[in-house]
Amino acid sequence: MIVNAGELSQRIEIYRKGELDPDGYGDPDPVLVHRCWAKFTETSGREMIRANADFGEVKVRFLIRWTSKPLERKMFVRFGGTDYEIVYLNCLGTRRAWLEIWCEARSREGNI
Repeated sequence: MIVNAGELSQRIEIYRKGELDPDGYGDPDPVLVHRCWAKFTETSGREMIRANADFGEVKVRFLIRWTSKPLERKMFVRFGGTDYEIVYLNCLGTRRAWLEIWCEARSREGNI
């Protein structure tokens, strides 16, 4: 896969959700895991119709350089003042050059 590094023009932050112990103690604030540059792509309306998806959901893709930091689906991406739940992580290429992060932002009443 050939990616122009100049397309990684959007700054994103990946967070781990804060954790509480069974007694309710701990830190509920999210913890920053990784900050990087990304290519941001939104799912088009045509793709939403083809996938028979709910229009109250916004599906996006972030493409970043591969990182050795442990990223997982329990985390979320913060971009442009919106938090996106990670739905799928995909390592692209055999040399681990790129990581594709598919995310979803659920809107309230169909609006972001």
